[in-house]
Amino acid sequence: MRYLDMLRYLYHKRPMGKIKPGLERISLLLSLLGNPHLKYQTVHVGGTNGKGSVTNMISNVLIAQGYKVGSYYSPHLSTFRERIRLNEEYISEEEVENIYQQMKSILKRLDGDEVFSPSFFEVVTAMAFLYFAEKEVDVAVVEVGLGGRLDATNVVSPLCSVIVTVDRDHEKILGTTIEQIAWEKSGIIKNGVPVVTGEEKREALKVIEEVARKKRAKVYILGRDFNVEVESLKLFENKFNYRGSRTLKNLVLAMNGHHQMMNAGVALKALETTGLSVDEMAIREGLKKARNPGRFEVIEKNGKRFVLDGAHNPHGAKILVKSLKLYFKEPLNLIIGILDDKDRGGILKEYRGVFERIVLTRVPSLRMKDFEGFVRLAKKILGSIEVIEDPLEALEIADEKSVTVVSGSLFLVGYVREYLETGKIGEEWYL
Repeated sequence: MRYLDMLRYLYHKRPMGKIKPGLERISLLLSLLGNPHLKYQTVHVGGTNGKGSVTNMISNVLIAQGYKVGSYYSPHLSTFRERIRLNEEYISEEEVENIYQQMKSILKRLDGDEVFSPSFFEVVTAMAFLYFAEKEVDVAVVEVGLGGRLDATNVVSPLCSVIVTVDRDHEKILGTTIEQIAWEKSGIIKNGVPVVTGEEKREALKVIEEVARKKRAKVYILGRDFNVEVESLKLFENKFNYRGSRTLKNLVLAMNGHHQMMNAGVALKALETTGLSVDEMAIREGLKKARNPGRFEVIEKNGKRFVLDGAHNPHGAKILVKSLKLYFKEPLNLIIGILDDKDRGGILKEYRGVFERIVLTRVPSLRMKDFEGFVRLAKKILGSIEVIEDPLEALEIADEKSVTVVSGSLFLVGYVREYLETGKIGEEWYL
């Protein structure tokens, strides 16, 4: 089965939007594959916002130290291959095909009964774990897909569990209160395994600490057990000091945003708790190389400046606004599309009075069906808005005097990013 045919099968036979919580299917699938996830050390990274960035930071520092590192991300922006990486290099199309072929007969067997038939995310998670085992990685840094307790990645036995932040998102699945969501996120905490968090809300921390206490897991909290001091903010060259088990001054982070330095502190504390040997030079080199496309990413094209940020919940939107005000003095325009299942109202409220022009556009995803409802809600909350349904046409509002922000969905950001980077839209978008 060729690469695009395989993706077509995965996307439609096991649609990405079909969530099947629980660890029974993934555990059975992995056992039939020889439990590849137990053949290397892991770091497990969860949370509402920031988990992809922290995963990338940890991976790059370990790579700089000389470890062979597998990294697992979700979702992807432009290509499925982004999800599974070896030393931060995307898995090749051929390797995707090979890994899938090894699993094909087992999947066919499991698909004979709906109860045991794995979801899209479960299949892809197993593919990543099998790939890492075949490549004999030293460490795999694994990002949680959704929640934590019942997420398919929660079969690993990590050196450290990370809960970057806790906020409202996926409320129909995870709960409607911070306490409920924190409990789901805390499901990745393992007996006796240290926990690192950048969360500061009291109601969330109370839940995290209670779950950790029951599992005899030590908790390290940003602002209490380790600290970050911001020295300067400059695009692509942000400086901060870290104080944990050791003190490191004038660290440079290429990722933009005040919040990314907090995330870097979480990543460094997580590395300290793993017991893995990491020297200062590797930390400095790894942080400089760390990237997380589509998260306050600044792209310049033909003299125009774009900020791509997949803020898809109110907390992410609030952070985006804060970062824009810290980094830019120019007028700001917004191109936004938000999926039906997100808190559209909560996100849009964060943007009142911030942008000179706001353009609503369609997200290139089947999960955006109620575009008209989105437009009505935006008019009610924001007043004056424009509607340009084609995202690529919407980009034409950009000019040399303003900064154009694209946000609301990682699907939208990935689509626009690919066009800005390559001048075209790849075949994977049309599967």
